[in-house]
Amino acid sequence: METPADYFRRKLTDEELIAGLRSSPSHRVCREAAARLEELTGLAVPKPEFIERLDDLADERRKNAPQENG
Repeated sequence: METPADYFRRKLTDEELIAGLRSSPSHRVCREAAARLEELTGLAVPKPEFIERLDDLADERRKNAPQENG
């Protein structure tokens, strides 16, 4: 098994980076960073089902939020 020190010494692949970001789904910035990396790299890393639900809920909230007139 890989030690934590070895893990941090080696370079992560794009897929590993995206999967790692998605392992912290409570942090919206991590989910958005993973989505952006997929967009930039052209990769399609499957999302866990619970993250799909979180993203759908966030999209729904944005659609239903009152628009600010500024």
